[in-house]
Amino acid sequence: MRRFLFLLFLWPTLSICQQVDLSDLVRHADIQEVKISPTGTHLAVKKLHNGERVLIFMSINPLQVTGSLRFSGKEEVGNFYWANNERIVAEVVSRKAALETPVFYGSLFAINYDGSKGKNIFGHLAGERQVGSRLKKAETTFAHATLIDPLIDKKKEILVSTHPWADNQESVGEVLRLNIYNGVKKRISRLPQAWGRAYTDQKGNLLFADGIDEQGDSQLYSRTKQGWERINNPLLDTATPIGFDRAAGEAYLTLSEEAQTEKLIKLKPGTDKYSVVYQHEVSDIHGVIRTPGSYKPVGIYLHPDYPVEHFFSESEGFAAFFRGLKKAFEGYHISFTSFTSDGSLGVLKVHGDRLPNDYFLVNMESKRVDFLISSANWLNPEQLQPMLADDFNTEDGLKIGVYLTFPQGSNEHQPMVVLPHGGPHARDYWGYDQEAQILSQNGYLVLQVNFRGSTGYGSHFYRAGRLEWGGKIQKDIADAVNWAINKGYADPERICIYGASFGGYSALMNPIRYPELYKCAIGYVGVYDLEMMYKKGDIKRRDRGLAYLKRELSKDKNFLRENSPIHNTNKLNLPLFIVHGEKDERVPVEHAEELLEKLAKEGKPAKSLIVANEGHGFYSEENNMKLYTEILSFLDQHIGVGATERQPGEG
Repeated sequence: MRRFLFLLFLWPTLSICQQVDLSDLVRHADIQEVKISPTGTHLAVKKLHNGERVLIFMSINPLQVTGSLRFSGKEEVGNFYWANNERIVAEVVSRKAALETPVFYGSLFAINYDGSKGKNIFGHLAGERQVGSRLKKAETTFAHATLIDPLIDKKKEILVSTHPWADNQESVGEVLRLNIYNGVKKRISRLPQAWGRAYTDQKGNLLFADGIDEQGDSQLYSRTKQGWERINNPLLDTATPIGFDRAAGEAYLTLSEEAQTEKLIKLKPGTDKYSVVYQHEVSDIHGVIRTPGSYKPVGIYLHPDYPVEHFFSESEGFAAFFRGLKKAFEGYHISFTSFTSDGSLGVLKVHGDRLPNDYFLVNMESKRVDFLISSANWLNPEQLQPMLADDFNTEDGLKIGVYLTFPQGSNEHQPMVVLPHGGPHARDYWGYDQEAQILSQNGYLVLQVNFRGSTGYGSHFYRAGRLEWGGKIQKDIADAVNWAINKGYADPERICIYGASFGGYSALMNPIRYPELYKCAIGYVGVYDLEMMYKKGDIKRRDRGLAYLKRELSKDKNFLRENSPIHNTNKLNLPLFIVHGEKDERVPVEHAEELLEKLAKEGKPAKSLIVANEGHGFYSEENNMKLYTEILSFLDQHIGVGATERQPGEG
């Protein structure tokens, strides 16, 4: 613990006011994840090596490298997990054509911790020619695989749930038992519905499966002797299994109901009767805390504003131990990435608003906590800015959560950048935020708004955003801006709005609706033509994608035009900066190109940055360095030092 405190609070002498270099903030985290082997002898560490994600394997005593996994060409390491004490299974992610961001196509690769016996065991890369042999071999499979049970006791197999590449309602996956040494697979069951997965009791026994129908509605099934059966309780269709108490024979699920936050419930498999364990008045459930070894759920993570934990099984010794860790790391969020099979050791991840991620080895028996590694050891937390949570009430009675990251110095009358999140069905969280740090380091107050339609606050709050992309969602953002002005935080004469994806849509739509608030706007991979969502991009390619668009946007042509920036350019009378990736499949670059063309025809040319080898959000550090350098220059010109230093009449 002393090591942690030393690293966090007793940095080598540096001026607190010293600005962090942009290049340091743009860098990808060096360490991506750390997990411990089932018997606690080794660690698997995903890290960046020459810009590529690789796996490093290390013995714990002594702490030294024993092997590694690095793919050639465009392949990199994605998610990974220990399948037994010597073998690790990793997802293979690939760079698609010229696209910078790696994409997971479903392939799995297995390797020993000493770097030996590496093999593609599932997916389009796993096929072997079957010539002159009766031995079963790995086969090419055009599907994605999701681990549902490592089957630690089986030693040579894992249980996976698959989803075919063909993304339509007829594309139903399977549950497979997969050999981690030779890739041979055995079908256990067909899934009952498309776009779903199966869940087990962590002993290899199937309990539940879920899926989504043609209308985009969830369904939940229970495993019986006859196969999969739809649970005879419509309320449980929105339930998601998160854990199993083997001693009690009860499953834990999260349940989302109309006009409520998520409930934690428990039920006995094979029945449709459940009891409510816990429900928070503001926050949905954001994760489960399990007892080491048994993996019995004993608590949950909540995120009403700052992250908190709730334990519903206080008699468990682990609950008290976890609270002790939380007290030791006060002001930070903690979670375990992995445990040994017997629960004696675990890897603890610690992060906060000024700390991306630090990893520690925790001995549950001796209560010893040893520092392992930092994800970004070049960042000094003392030089970064804290994120503060607050909220306000709307005229129609909703509570809107906001996060504020102030620049160094005064908290009053600051130039402000409004940073609406994407989605819109997503949310901002308290924690380390790269963009908030970049902007605050350069003198700007950053305002992030969890407007209606954001996830995490219950289904009523989520559904309040339907058909309101250009309406009440934008009013929530504008109300947040006025709230920050009235609080004295923001200088009303120096406010800009910047966002990506749906945030990019809001970055233009908010100045259209509330032009008096902003001096400039930056749209990044933004949606500017709602009609185009039905014609281009990957959302409209799927049945559920079209159902989503109809439900959230409407299909009324006049409504879509009234709420599209491209059809309201006459109201955009402020400096604009439009950024897009040429390979964007979610929001095709035509959104930006057609907007820029129309603005130019109207005599309102906008600054633009179109990058050829990027998609829906930039990935490479080089491209991000260019992006944020230009964003900071644009902001400086319009609301920063450059704007205040210009003389009247200089534009």
